[in-house]
Amino acid sequence: MTATADLTDPITDEDLDWAIALLKLRGIDESRRAYLKSLTTVDVSACPGSGKTTLVVAKLAILARKWKSATRGICVLSHTNVAREEISRRLGNTEVGQRLLMYPHFIDTIHGFVNRFLATPWLISAGYRLAAIDDEMTTRVRRRALDLREYRTLERYLEKSQVITFEKLRLGSANFASPLSGTSFPSGPHTNMYKYASAAMQYAAEQGYFCYDEIFLLGESLLAQRPDLPSTLQSRFPVILIDEMQDTSEQQSAFLRKLFPRDEVAICVQRVGDPNQTIFEGASGPLADTFPDAIRRVDISDSFRFDASIASLANPLAHRAVQPAGLKGARSHQGAPQGYAHTVFVFPDDDASGVLAAYGRHVVEALPGSVISSGSVTAVGAVHKPAPDVGPGHEHFPKSVSHYWHEYQLGAERLTHRPATLAEAFVAARKLASSGGPLHRGVDGVAAAISYLANLQAGSSQIKASSRQHLLLEKRLAARGDARAIYRDLLARYLIDREPLNPARWNELQPRLRMLGAAIGNGDAQAIAATDYLAWPDALAPTAIDDKTPTLAAAANCYRYVSTAGCVDIHLGSIHKTKGQTHLATLLLETFNRTHFLDALMPWMLGNHANGAKCTSRAAVQRLMQAYVAMTRPTHLLCLAIRASSLDSGKGAAANTQRLIERGWHVQNLAQ
Repeated sequence: MTATADLTDPITDEDLDWAIALLKLRGIDESRRAYLKSLTTVDVSACPGSGKTTLVVAKLAILARKWKSATRGICVLSHTNVAREEISRRLGNTEVGQRLLMYPHFIDTIHGFVNRFLATPWLISAGYRLAAIDDEMTTRVRRRALDLREYRTLERYLEKSQVITFEKLRLGSANFASPLSGTSFPSGPHTNMYKYASAAMQYAAEQGYFCYDEIFLLGESLLAQRPDLPSTLQSRFPVILIDEMQDTSEQQSAFLRKLFPRDEVAICVQRVGDPNQTIFEGASGPLADTFPDAIRRVDISDSFRFDASIASLANPLAHRAVQPAGLKGARSHQGAPQGYAHTVFVFPDDDASGVLAAYGRHVVEALPGSVISSGSVTAVGAVHKPAPDVGPGHEHFPKSVSHYWHEYQLGAERLTHRPATLAEAFVAARKLASSGGPLHRGVDGVAAAISYLANLQAGSSQIKASSRQHLLLEKRLAARGDARAIYRDLLARYLIDREPLNPARWNELQPRLRMLGAAIGNGDAQAIAATDYLAWPDALAPTAIDDKTPTLAAAANCYRYVSTAGCVDIHLGSIHKTKGQTHLATLLLETFNRTHFLDALMPWMLGNHANGAKCTSRAAVQRLMQAYVAMTRPTHLLCLAIRASSLDSGKGAAANTQRLIERGWHVQNLAQ
């Protein structure tokens, strides 16, 4: 029996034409058509900007349209809820979209799946409850289990041991009476430190608080009790799609192999990702089950994000050679048939202060103002934690993104606080979205603010804080179609489509906002306690959330370049935060971690090396992958900032400069 024989008819060209029209797809070549039609186990290796997420959504839409079973479903797993968000955005008003988001199908993170089908059932069967899965919250509960003296004594001991911190403590056993069993805690069970840590962890676990990674430990406990569980889950989910496979850790991959082995003929396992974008810590090692499969695979190597000029510069940095014939740029720029002036800025080793201004000037001169206003201009580095102990002249300079602009603040752009008013929550979320940040963070930020409104109207904390606040509200509104429609309309119009808001429009929304909050928390829609929170604050300019109108002040961690030729805001941050984003222009900055990042990559920039053949360490592989991720973000302009010494000196510098030019770079020397 095959996985799909009784569940769906074969996918035809007519089905593909339907999906192409529905989602307005482009560039559906033979590789993409092969994936869309596939109903067997296969891996998809898709390059940056290839429309992978949209392709996944199209595949799911086709399957949902043809699905025959009312009790067996499609399971979609990833590290984030990007696929679910994309389905809501692209298919939310369609019948197939609603089917995908309901039983029997399941779309969530890998952690969410393990929690739902393994960890929670085990906890319930063992007589425990689940209060929260959150690292920070669990750490706070563990701290409360100890008195101040015990906690400070334990914290100081762990700091001195340099083995583990209090925040990094994790369960080693599902026997909560001995939570440190099997761990590398730096002292034995007879010591007070061991007893303090054990007591704290036992208390939190028995109260139902767990860290994200501990969910797999609980899941393993259920598998030990129920060896038949994998076959049960395979019957429930005969089709499994794993998105962003490159970010899957060996622990997660091994767990998924136990549940859904790819050699099991009764199921279809399709893994999608890009092996050249494995830059997160959780996926820092090669998987035992190599991705992509050497035989059962589809390769997509052409990107709609950038043109051939960027593709040719980024291609040598791909750790694994992009199959079948290298990275291809499919985007065309009218008026710039040869591509834009991708530039290497060469700065003095002890002075990086002129880099951002030179980059801003280049962007303004190279691109029309109408183009600049349509996208995000960024400058990113591998290290962005401030290093105040490293200054000009130090051998590690520049160590961090902060060395290019003294006003850079680590984490200043995050939605880590609750704004004073609901309107300001929309401002923060829209700024994040317009700067290329992940949409789910903005959605959760707005959801958290609306939850706070609901609590004000209810007069109590009806809605608890959650790391997935949007999903929490969706569940609470499942039976309230009218309120759910208001909530989704607000997100669609003012966060996704970013319609302009002003005081008059905000006042018109007040009745709907009050009705929504009351529906969520079962409170009083006219509660006076919510009045101030709902008001349009005087400090918020009338155009503050009209994305078509420039704001007076730059966003957090945003360097503004202004000249008579034009103005551009340059968003600074880390390479990790750019993953999945698209920029108008990207500047990759030199930073230091054991070695200078771009200096170590000069052999690839100069054409001496290509791909990962010369990578002799895991750190070298990570540098290559991080550079590849950064260099495949922009649509128009790609730039680098390197130290003068990276080019050598004298005749060597001149020769290396010429080699960069021959490879497609413009070189602007700020050291002269």
